[in-house]
Order: sequence, then C-alpha cells, then structure tokens
Amino acid sequence: MINRPRGTRDLLLEEMEKRKVLEDVFRRTCESFGYREVLTPTFEHTELFTERSGPSIIDSLYAFKDKSGRELSLRPEFTAPVIRAYVEGLRERPKPLKLYYFGPTFRYERPQAGRYREFWQFGTELIGPDTPRADAENIALAYECMRRAGLEDFKLNISHLGVLETFFNERNISEDAGDIYHAIDNESMDDIECEVELKMELETILESDIDKIKNMLNDTSSIDYLQEVLNCLEKYGIGSEKYSVNFSTVRGLDYYKGVVFEFEAESLGAEKQICGGGDYTLGDIFGVEVSSKGFAIGFDRTLIALEKEGKAGDIQRNNCYLIPIGEESMDYAYEVLTTLREDGVPTDIEMMDRSVGKSLSYADRTGFKYSILIGEDEVKSDSVTIKNMKSGEQSTIEKDTLLEVFRQFEAE
Repeated sequence: MINRPRGTRDLLLEEMEKRKVLEDVFRRTCESFGYREVLTPTFEHTELFTERSGPSIIDSLYAFKDKSGRELSLRPEFTAPVIRAYVEGLRERPKPLKLYYFGPTFRYERPQAGRYREFWQFGTELIGPDTPRADAENIALAYECMRRAGLEDFKLNISHLGVLETFFNERNISEDAGDIYHAIDNESMDDIECEVELKMELETILESDIDKIKNMLNDTSSIDYLQEVLNCLEKYGIGSEKYSVNFSTVRGLDYYKGVVFEFEAESLGAEKQICGGGDYTLGDIFGVEVSSKGFAIGFDRTLIALEKEGKAGDIQRNNCYLIPIGEESMDYAYEVLTTLREDGVPTDIEMMDRSVGKSLSYADRTGFKYSILIGEDEVKSDSVTIKNMKSGEQSTIEKDTLLEVFRQFEAE
C-alpha cells in the first residue's frame, strides 16, 4: 500500500468544513479592513529565500532542480514571494497597498504535534505607510482575526527591536548581536556569552516595562515610537489589559525591524505560537525601498487551539436530502431538487434506490439537517414533507412555499 508522505495529512469531510469556516472568518475580517487577496506560485527561485537568510536555510527547504537545471524551492512562507510579486506587478499601485493571502507552505522539518511539512498560512502585507498608526492597524487586524474566530485563551506580546538594538549599540555589542537575538528567540539565555554585568543588564531589559527601560537608554526614540503604537491601539479597543510589552519577543527571521508581535495559545504547550508579525525590510533584495508590515497566522495551530477550547466544528448546515418514494414521484422530485439548488440550498438526492428507512438513516449519519420526502400523496397535492433530522419533527407544506420556509430556517 502507498501511504501519504511523512509530515502531510489528508484533510477530509468534517475537517475541511471546519477549515472553511475559519478561513471565511479570516477572509471577511481582512476585507473589512480594506485588504484584497493575492496568491503567489507554489514554488519560487531558491535565491528568493537564501538571499536574506543565507544558504544554510536550504536544509529546511524542499529545494530541487527542474529539468532545465534551475534552482527552485517550494515556498516555506509567503512574505518574500508577496514582496517579489509587489515589485513585479503592483509597484505602481497607489499606497497604502493592503494584501492578504492563504495557501499551503512547505518546510523540511521534523514533524510533531501542530507542526507539519506541508502547512497552511493565512497572512497579510501592508505596503507603503511607515507610521505608528500603520503598526497599530497591523496588530489590530491580527487581534481581530483571533477575536472573530472565537479564540479566547491567547496572549499577545508586543515589542520593538530598536530597543535591543539601541542597548547593543550603546554598549558596543556588535559581532555577537545576531547570536544573542537567536538565543533570546529560543529562550536559551544560558547560551549567551558576554560579560556578567552586560548579561544582567540584558535580562533586566527583557523583563522590564517601558518606563524602567527609558532610564537605561540614552536614545529613547524606539521606546517613544512603541508608546505611540500602544496609544493608537487604545483607539481600536485594545487596551493594556489585552497585551504584554515583552522585549524578549524578537522574531526569528533576519528581515524584521521595528515593532514586532506574537500571539500565543497557551493550550498548545511548547508549540504555542499561532501568529507572528511586525515591521520588516525585504524590498532591498530587489533594490526597492518600501515600508512593509504584516503578519502570518499558523492556520493549522489556530484550528487546533480552537478545538481545544471547543470553538471549532460548529457547522451550521441548512442542507437537505431529497428522498423520492416510487418511480411516479421522480420527475416531481427532480423539479424540487432543481428549485432548491438554483436558490442556493445545498441539496442531495437519493440515487441508490434504498428504502425510505435506509435513506433517512443515511441522511442522519451523513449530517443532513433536513430530509424532504416526496411520494404519491405529495405529487397529487403539489406539496413536500420536510423532516428535521435533529428533532425528528416533520410537516407537509405546499411546494410553492418551500423556499420561503428554508429562508426562515436560515434565520433561526
């Protein structure tokens, strides 16, 4: 037997329904903020990903040569491809440019709970504005995605990379700054090699609030900028009780700068990060200077977090299963079927010549909300019999009122 590749999944029936509900929430939320959808190729030139992160990233890519010898990779994330697409096709559009995307991404990593080699990302890019208001809007949109999805047990951490950069510059730390960022991001402070006093100061920075840090730095411009962002978040209804200023939030990618943030779902344990983003620079890869901010949501992890809270899988079905009883009712049944489908009511019809009892059992097991029975009496009286599969109640109504009845069902 040929099994599916390691690190992948088959997304079946009910799982796809839950995913479509969450995807629709994210899409509608982004569009309510004025964002429009884009989609980039599944594979890109490998250079797009190694230009900033270096050749070592190839070990975690699905990299290959095509038949013409071109070095290509399945996309491991969307940010770099979207910026490439902007430079190639959207550069002349008026700013701000608000884009969102959704699709599969690929990384060759060890599969574990909530982490797959093929996984889905939903995310955004805000191209053009470089102001505290733009950073606040970026964070507010991510927050609203989580809120509208129904997630409650999550934590939002906000930081500004300029704070640590200023700390390093004022203390003449340069060569090892990248290693220190990496150690902070991986919560491995013991790996940082520097003078004891500097390390103690760094730990104080990471654990302190804005007011205390201001007294530790000569240049407070990054702190002042972050404070403006937080003040603007208040206007979105995101007060200080809904986030933490946490300067250990540094993001693991080299292209981030300025304001950064992460969402964590505590129910997921070690793999608790479900969304991350901020301010970054990628246009310089293409010789273009442009401000860009955005975030990416780990779609799969977010869905798992919702399931743990009992918030996923609430599928509201107004679909129905049509059961003709006897050959003489078939033409009439197909007339009803066409009427329902043309009005947008998801409707299926019995095609296996089963008994009424077995057809109703199938409708119940498959999850249909209603069954419609049409026999000789219904044909003669120009009516249909509707059965609620959950309550067991059934009633006979005139066929001409069927669509009106279903609209009432949808409103309930």
